[in-house]
Amino acid sequence: MRQQVNLIQSVNLTLPTLPAGLEGLRIAHLSDLHIRRRRRRYANLELLSGHVGVDLIVFTGDYITAAGDEEVGVEVMGQLCAALRPRLGLFGVFGNHDTYELRQMLEGLPVRWLSNESHVFNGLPLQITGLEDDCLVKPDSVASLFDRSFDGRDSRDAAGSGDLPLRLLLCHSPHMIPVAADLGVHLMFSGHTHGGQIRFPPNRALVNSTDLPLDLTSGILRHRNTLGAISRGLGEVRLPLRILCSPHLPVYTLRCGPLAGQLTDSIVNTCPW
Repeated sequence: MRQQVNLIQSVNLTLPTLPAGLEGLRIAHLSDLHIRRRRRRYANLELLSGHVGVDLIVFTGDYITAAGDEEVGVEVMGQLCAALRPRLGLFGVFGNHDTYELRQMLEGLPVRWLSNESHVFNGLPLQITGLEDDCLVKPDSVASLFDRSFDGRDSRDAAGSGDLPLRLLLCHSPHMIPVAADLGVHLMFSGHTHGGQIRFPPNRALVNSTDLPLDLTSGILRHRNTLGAISRGLGEVRLPLRILCSPHLPVYTLRCGPLAGQLTDSIVNTCPW
């Protein structure tokens, strides 16, 4: 069972405005599977449901690598969704490798796909929004997503609680963290970088396919009062090879407490991995 457990990284995240009803909430983050064939790694993920209890599962894109991978991608994703049954459900966004055909085929899975829209949980002070992987989206237009998600109601009424909701954001690429901070998002989940996939000692990524500096390739980023959790991902592109950058399934436990790092207008990596 060691091989399955080694994929998981347990992470405690503290948020100063976490509503009391969400204390201890556990969120599993699956990203960048890049399914091209059936692999033992994916079968192992199905077994994790018996070893890691989570409340919510979020997917942040790149389920396949290229056109032609759709059929096996849907098969593997279907098996994962059947095995992983979190209490609050599964939510996801798509990445830059996910074809239009794949998006259509995945609609039949029990995943709430959030394409520039939000979901509010009845009876819980929790809102989750998903953004398309589009660097041209303007902050003002993105901000309107939050207003529409409540249909004009006060956010505390929409959540069925006196607390202001915790705002989660799913976006494939982490370059959107400044926009997330502008919108008042508390916690953003991203992938895309693969943690560099291949690193040189001591632990330096060579590329991350974003305009973020290489020291922000993966980990827990902070920009002002927003945290961004960037997974190293579960698959590869080009070569089926990872060096000093193992596959990664973070499981976050939310706690009430101060944000890591200092308040700054810069983006800082408070917990590189």
